[in-house]
Amino acid sequence: MPKYAEVVFNHPLRERFSYEIAAGWESPPPIGGRVQAQFGRQANTLGIVVGHTDSCDFDPEKIRPLLNSLDRESVYPEKVFELLQWVSDYYFCSLGESLFAAFPFGSKTEIRLAKVVVRGNRFEEMLADEKITAQRRTTLEFFQGHAGSLPMTELARLAGVSQGVVKGLVDKGALALKEQARPQAVSQAEALYRSQRPTLNADQQAAVDRIQASLEKGAFEQYLIHGVTGSGKTEVFLSAIEKTLELGKTALVLVPEIGLTPQTAARYRGRFPGKVEVLHSGLTQADRFQSWRRAQRGEAPVVVGTRSAVFAPLRNVGLIVVDEEHDPSYKQADPAPRYHGRDVAIYRGHLEKAVVLLGSATPSLESYENVARKKSQLIEMPNRATAHSLPKVKLVDMRMRPPSERVLSFEARESIAETFQMGMQSILFLNRRGHSTQLSCRECGEVVQCENCSVPLVWHESSQSLICHYCEFKQKEPEFCPSCKSVWIRARGFGTEQVTQTVQSLFPRARVERIDLDTTRQAGAHDRILSAFRKKEIDILVGTQMVSKGLDMPGVRLVVVVQAETSLNIADFRAAERSFALLTQVAGRAGRGEIEGRVLVQSFQPHHYSIHLALEHNYKGFRSLERKIRRQLQLPPSTRLLNVRMEGEDPEKVQETIQALASEFETVLATHPPKSCRIIGPTPCPLERIQSRYRWQFLIATQDGNQRAAILGHPDIEAALLKKYSKIKLVVDVDPLNLL
Repeated sequence: MPKYAEVVFNHPLRERFSYEIAAGWESPPPIGGRVQAQFGRQANTLGIVVGHTDSCDFDPEKIRPLLNSLDRESVYPEKVFELLQWVSDYYFCSLGESLFAAFPFGSKTEIRLAKVVVRGNRFEEMLADEKITAQRRTTLEFFQGHAGSLPMTELARLAGVSQGVVKGLVDKGALALKEQARPQAVSQAEALYRSQRPTLNADQQAAVDRIQASLEKGAFEQYLIHGVTGSGKTEVFLSAIEKTLELGKTALVLVPEIGLTPQTAARYRGRFPGKVEVLHSGLTQADRFQSWRRAQRGEAPVVVGTRSAVFAPLRNVGLIVVDEEHDPSYKQADPAPRYHGRDVAIYRGHLEKAVVLLGSATPSLESYENVARKKSQLIEMPNRATAHSLPKVKLVDMRMRPPSERVLSFEARESIAETFQMGMQSILFLNRRGHSTQLSCRECGEVVQCENCSVPLVWHESSQSLICHYCEFKQKEPEFCPSCKSVWIRARGFGTEQVTQTVQSLFPRARVERIDLDTTRQAGAHDRILSAFRKKEIDILVGTQMVSKGLDMPGVRLVVVVQAETSLNIADFRAAERSFALLTQVAGRAGRGEIEGRVLVQSFQPHHYSIHLALEHNYKGFRSLERKIRRQLQLPPSTRLLNVRMEGEDPEKVQETIQALASEFETVLATHPPKSCRIIGPTPCPLERIQSRYRWQFLIATQDGNQRAAILGHPDIEAALLKKYSKIKLVVDVDPLNLL
């Protein structure tokens, strides 16, 4: 047995720390297993074993012993452990930070047990009995479709019966109670997706045939599925998973946001009952750990989750799906590792020899560039899965409109009224929550700002308060201007809260609901609202980007984009791309049923190219134009970026320190060929102060990732970046998406 274990901790330190393995232990702690040890002054600190050795460079008398070993085997499958080592190298973080990001459950080892309902000995007999009550039959039929286990209260809720009905079936032996791991709550939408496999159209079948042929090869292949909204990409994913399971392999499905997970999980569980687990940070730690354990034990061959699910402990992975691959939510901002879920998924596909599917109606320029460079294969699905065409789109110029049309134009009001009279549904999209975007003084023009951040406070009428959307600072409405003491303060701009009020006043008979971060803070709220909308219990849904992704609602006839340029007025070179994607995605929610869809796009900047091309559903035209602009500016996808940012409470010290660091980079860059790499900045961040911390940054643009890796690996640069700065936080962001 080795004498020492090499251990890393959830800390930026890159070192591996040696600890003595007690002679009395039966076996050494496994590599990838959790141990407890004293780290500095902290006793019982959790660490991960990353190696064994019989010797070390330190005085053996000074080496501390391990206190405890929590695992008999690695918590990471072999390929996942290898993946996390790559994440550490590529995203310039410690191996400890990488490993703990993939297993965020601390020292938890046990899963919680609960009494659940399972099939009883007389299940089939009672289901076949024509004399049982309608409620009992409904309950048994629902449970038959679930094909697993459910808590009694959950089964009663989903079947729409009382708990007494379920207890009666238990007493009769049709159902039984058993103590086992508590299953995840089933989405209200799951029952809606329990349907027969639809017949694929020609585009879908061609895509499935190509993917299935790749799956049978058992080698890594990467596909970009570019399909218009409503083209049936999800059905292609489901068919690919069916083939993967037939081959005895497992599948991983990533979606960009927690809000999408209930609906997506419901769809996959409806097709693969009892075989799907969900992983995302919105679950309780106990539920998430339980799902993680089921995947690790091979009990759930399909995992659906957000970006962190890319580290799911699945073995023998045959298929990885990244849905809405263009979405910026796949990029981790803080803390380290600041990885991109899509790119990590691709590298995991390499390691697992799996097929990777990237799906989007508006692929990122980076993913399409990989097609041009032959790193990825393109599958195009230019038509909707049904016989219906894409919705008709009309641009509404909001300039020179009267005050009465400040929020909704005359055309929008008429269309909403017409849709409501037809018994159809409408979606109103505005990517800005709150009631009013700011309070400003009519006398001096001053805007009420956050105390901690360099942004205006947003007025929320529901809570009668001003709130900062960056640090959650909250204050009551001031009685007078903080600058000139004038009482003439007025609200300007509008968000989803004010749009909802406007719609309710115009259409008092309509059932109106709002879906944004404010209305979905409570667990299950997102699922509740969308399930009600799908069941047509809501006529008009007002929302932020939550309504722009993945919603397949046949009852939606009309989509109104309330203010199209919201995403354009951001100091980021990707603003046009994000605006184009949002407009295209939200427009695609209309016309998925039997009635032809209609989209109205209101804009104060009606001539911007991203708006016009989105209205035409012209992705190729947008990509061609945007690619030329980016190439002229030497920006991605033609180059690779590294963002170095410093934050601190002393603005002068932050500026002075980052300028000194930038000088060190300039010295190293001078050794590279001219024009192959350059430094941009340093400058204050567009949002110069967040949470009372001043922020400066500079960018390094290189011709490829290898050149960037060589710069980061230079001894002087590495030493400067790993240096501990007093009262200053240093952030190194590889392939940054947010430059604000």
